Amino acid sequence: MTLLALFAVFCGLTVTRVVLVYRRTGINPVKIKADDSVFGALHRVLKVTVATLLFISLVYAFAPGVKPWLVPVDYLETEALHLAGAVLAAVAILWIAIAQVQMAASFRMGIDPSEHTALVRHGLFSVSRNPIYVGILAFIGGFFLMAPNVLSLGAAVAALIGFPVAVRLEEEYLLSKHGNAFREYRSSVHRWIGTRSG
Repeated sequence: MTLLALFAVFCGLTVTRVVLVYRRTGINPVKIKADDSVFGALHRVLKVTVATLLFISLVYAFAPGVKPWLVPVDYLETEALHLAGAVLAAVAILWIAIAQVQMAASFRMGIDPSEHTALVRHGLFSVSRNPIYVGILAFIGGFFLMAPNVLSLGAAVAALIGFPVAVRLEEEYLLSKHGNAFREYRSSVHRWIGTRSG
């Protein structure tokens, strides 16, 4: 049940942020379109990943007899790793929540080339250019430790492949909108985590 509760909070967090941004600005922050673009393909991968995690959460909560069919990674099925995964997932949720709040009205899911949002550089964005993606990857890692099986591993691999592509597309957009300001930001803060010296 812990797995399902953490997954529900993880999803509810983003839904809440979407609603709050829409109420504050009148702009729908969800800019992902299911078209033939690279971002459209990434959106479909994201939907399948979320659906996979939901399915696993429901199985672990309500149909534990089905777990063997998910092909568990038996040597990772320990209480210590499950606890570590729960802690990692919970910390990731808090991290994502803070990053979303710090984005304020600039929060978006996807890219709309016609928009020009503010470049956020404070808070978590001073140590990572993409703290929300870092948080999501950490959450998925924690999820895998709580439910180590072939499906959750597949979701983790999809995220590890897809997110770097999405990040590069978003950074191209930010460069086109913010120019030198984004170049300076990029030179001082790492894409994933850490600041650059000098």
